[in-house]
Amino acid sequence: MTSMASGPEILSTQLLGEALSAFTPAHQPLRILDLGPASSATVAFFSQYRCTLRFADLDPTQLHLSVGNKESVGDEEPAGDEVPGDKTQLQWLQQQLDLPAGSTFDLCLFWDVLNHLDESGVKALGALLKPHLHGGSRGHGFAVHNRGAALCHRIYGILDASQLVVTAQDESLPLRYPHSQSALNSTLGCLAAKRSVLRSDGRLEMVLAAAG
Repeated sequence: MTSMASGPEILSTQLLGEALSAFTPAHQPLRILDLGPASSATVAFFSQYRCTLRFADLDPTQLHLSVGNKESVGDEEPAGDEVPGDKTQLQWLQQQLDLPAGSTFDLCLFWDVLNHLDESGVKALGALLKPHLHGGSRGHGFAVHNRGAALCHRIYGILDASQLVVTAQDESLPLRYPHSQSALNSTLGCLAAKRSVLRSDGRLEMVLAAAG
């Protein structure tokens, strides 16, 4: 991963604040799941809340491998409560998330993760997260406006409710499976985009709410 040549890049955000505004003091302690690596900025930001903060640190390179090394399970529908998606990919995601049984989260920070998974991977991730979300849960992350755009992986942190910070990016690590907002709404399952804003680089910043 390459640090930003000119220092961290500061990005304004309207939608993170919108996601956080769903939670009044009565919702505290907030329970946050960040699918990216641990960020000192994010830790510092949430230190003002009474909350629990869990970093899943899903490695995008390994996400790509989880797609490439899939073990086919055929076209049969999953039985009962079985999670849809490929077995190898599903097992890897379960191991990496390692979510405690019975845990629930108010806010899930996806960042670029969804664009490193193919359609079956997005479905599997959504199904794994669904038991850990509730009707008032929110999400924040990125889709893409133009799937042909050359976008690379970035590491994000939170400075405040209106500012994100990009601390590193890897131009050799593309968003290999870019998804549109509508595609994610039809595949993620656990959350759906409530509102989105097109950013200058072609990403769609989204705030998500519980689906169905």
